[in-house]
Amino acid sequence: MTESVPGALTWKIDHATAMIGKLRGVVVALSAGVDSSLVAFLAHRALGDSAVAVTGKSESLPAEELEVAKQTAKSIGIRHLVLETNELRNPDYYSNPQNRCYFCKQTLYAELRNLADSLGLEAILDGTQADDLGDDRPGLKAAREAGVLSPLLQASFSKADVREAARFLGLSVWDKPAMPCLSSRVVHGEEITAEKLGMIDQAELFVKRLIGVKDLRVRYAGKIARIEVSPENRKLFFDENVLDQIDQELRRLGFTKVTFDMKGYSKKESSTVGDTLTLPMASMSS
Repeated sequence: MTESVPGALTWKIDHATAMIGKLRGVVVALSAGVDSSLVAFLAHRALGDSAVAVTGKSESLPAEELEVAKQTAKSIGIRHLVLETNELRNPDYYSNPQNRCYFCKQTLYAELRNLADSLGLEAILDGTQADDLGDDRPGLKAAREAGVLSPLLQASFSKADVREAARFLGLSVWDKPAMPCLSSRVVHGEEITAEKLGMIDQAELFVKRLIGVKDLRVRYAGKIARIEVSPENRKLFFDENVLDQIDQELRRLGFTKVTFDMKGYSKKESSTVGDTLTLPMASMSS
């Protein structure tokens, strides 16, 4: 640690690392996010080759996110495995109820437990931190039932602590925006399919590359696309050529209508089209 690291943060990093070091090997559920990336870093520091990072791959994972996870694991030096998950085969998942995440995580943790047992590793770790407890997260219930350990939570890390620690430790994802799975873009109650998830993934990738925005959601409801970005990035869309290109490409992908959320991105995971002010792209560009 460097002298510039605040003492309270140093204690949290050391506390989490020490807790992990007491375990007889771990599997880290590694997404491309900063929370699980920090856990992977600390696990590798504490246990070396007895720590393995695993990323669950399915249609709900954006293609770019898998590449970020691979690069993060490589930079840390931790062994990284990609595990195919099949949550779309589960009707409790693809019917898209309010607690959809519970069934996704239930599937993932069962697979990770089997893998950990086959490798002779004691525990499964996730990136849950203190701020997560204030959100409605059915996946946390699945984690508790599966006996998943949360070293960041046990060491009282907040989200701000995680980002600060990741920055001090040199993790490139320290300031990366959160990126929930693609299924979170589909309004609850509407069936999730591989086709819909593919449309969403391609739509988000196109818009990101076109205007350079990082924090973006393309919500899906009945083939209507609703684009959400943070309020400070709304101005990037107010150009006739940009709007026309987005409208044309998303319609080509299969959306019947493209709208823009004028209020800006909300952390609400999934919602219905029309619950905030939206306008068709064609109307905005006219």
